[in-house]
Amino acid sequence: MKTVGITGGIGSGKSIIGKVLTVMGFPVFYSDQEGKRLMTENQTIIQQIEMLFGSDAYTDNQLNRAFIASQIFKDESLKEQLNQIIHPAVRARFKNWAQEQSSPLVFNEAAILFETGSYKDFDYTILVTASKETRILRIIKRDKSSREEILDRMNNQWKDEEKAKLASFMIVNNDKELVLPQLEAIIDKIS
Repeated sequence: MKTVGITGGIGSGKSIIGKVLTVMGFPVFYSDQEGKRLMTENQTIIQQIEMLFGSDAYTDNQLNRAFIASQIFKDESLKEQLNQIIHPAVRARFKNWAQEQSSPLVFNEAAILFETGSYKDFDYTILVTASKETRILRIIKRDKSSREEILDRMNNQWKDEEKAKLASFMIVNNDKELVLPQLEAIIDKIS
């Protein structure tokens, strides 16, 4: 079995690629969804987050995202500490999940594969890109965020040019390029 990481900046269309792969019959693991699930269901992780952020980290058994975001904004080191709690647990869950699959290719959609260094754990990586303006418009539509909020988030992510140096393959996901032929060409190369 070969493992393939799918990554890209916010609004690039990583999840769309994952959905296309699922329709094609490939198993896809969504790291961000799994991380969110673990933060509300895994008691060890919940305790670690409460130790890091205090009792305000959870409200009505739900992660208090606004509070945590405000704390991280005040102290960047808290973000790294939170990542050290969540990322190893998500990676371990992916490894277990992958071994349960019967497909010769399994995919892992994750926002920060390159930033965390976890791209090294995959046989291949696919970087999904789109123009900045396309990404902004997608996020405005999806999250109802302001342009300023989106630009702040984008500015805190690695640029596509940095990620491209580490990626095995790239998919351009804009209105002019069809993603299916690009994806099929990649699968033909790695199968």
